[in-house]
Amino acid sequence: MPEQCIDITTVQIGHVVGKGGATIKDIQERTGAKVEILKEGPQVKITADDDAQLAATVAEVNKIVENQENPDYEGPEGSRLRAEANALGDKRSKLYDEATKKREGGDHEGANKLVKEGKKAGEEMQARHREAAAAIAKFNNEDKGKGEEYFDMHGLHEDEAMEMLKERVAKLEAKPEGTVTEFEVIPGAGHHSAPGAQKLKGATEAFLKEKGFDYEAVNAGTFMAKIPGTGEAIVSAPEEGDRKKPKVEEAPKADEKPKAEQKPASSEPADKKKPEEAAAKKKDDKAKDADKEDKKKKEKGKSCCACM
Repeated sequence: MPEQCIDITTVQIGHVVGKGGATIKDIQERTGAKVEILKEGPQVKITADDDAQLAATVAEVNKIVENQENPDYEGPEGSRLRAEANALGDKRSKLYDEATKKREGGDHEGANKLVKEGKKAGEEMQARHREAAAAIAKFNNEDKGKGEEYFDMHGLHEDEAMEMLKERVAKLEAKPEGTVTEFEVIPGAGHHSAPGAQKLKGATEAFLKEKGFDYEAVNAGTFMAKIPGTGEAIVSAPEEGDRKKPKVEEAPKADEKPKAEQKPASSEPADKKKPEEAAAKKKDDKAKDADKEDKKKKEKGKSCCACM
């Protein structure tokens, strides 16, 4: 049976094997060849039934290795938009440099005109970067059949990646209380980043810690986090807008009467009300005293009659 071994790096082992062995299993099912990872080297050992099967399997493995060495993280649309954004950035810098020269030469009007053009180029650059980020995220996630429980951040700038990460996590947190989503987030290990630019992995881990999520690093560039559903509102979700929980009216306290039972206060002023009440009471007291006096006189008259 024909065999062939392919040299790979330690990092490439994960790419060939895939999550939970999914990639290597897929290669074997589609080609019919046996694919093994040898620790010595490391190497990929392929055993086939015939030369055609061997050639097809070798091509599959070489494609994975090549993509890892020279990855396309942007896709055609993202790459085009990034190039346009970078060109606008170069245009802005050039306009500002020309404006500085004109100002130094005494042409302030010309300098102000160039500054205005430079600002416009900068605004267009930012808009194009936003479009590029959306296209790149789609290329690395939705276009590859990934769902909400997966986020590959490759190809994104740090600020873009972190903003999207927070939005995606907010959606998972908005699920009903008691649900837990296994969320795979891939900031990458930084193998293709410039020296000193490998910041995304650290920023991602710091965010997961800040949120208090249970998580683990499954490899050099991937975290697996558990996102609990809280039923909380999503704030500024890009597609759906803000969703707020309905306001729940609190029940009245035990010693507090409902508003409907409370008697309305009199609209009559207190200072006017008091003298009138006092006068009425005084009049009533006089009437009572008069009644008492009449009774005494009658009782006295009776006594006198009895003595005669």
